[in-house]
Amino acid sequence: MALVMVQQFLDPGASHPLFPELSVVETLRAVETDDGHTVPAGSRGTVVAIYGRGQAYKVEFARPTIGNCTVPSPLLRAA
Repeated sequence: MALVMVQQFLDPGASHPLFPELSVVETLRAVETDDGHTVPAGSRGTVVAIYGRGQAYKVEFARPTIGNCTVPSPLLRAA
């Protein structure tokens, strides 16, 4: 197990999530909540889950729209 961890640390090609859980992120484009509501570009939310080593994130928004979205990583930036 330790060998795998060291290998991931030393391998620059290893995929690591860009945003850890509970990071505050901002949308670069409008996205849609799981309930079908639109979250406008520039909205800030909190990462609550990470999918595919950071290929997508479950983000919880509180305003201007309340809801959760699964957002691909290219549509997010650190807030």
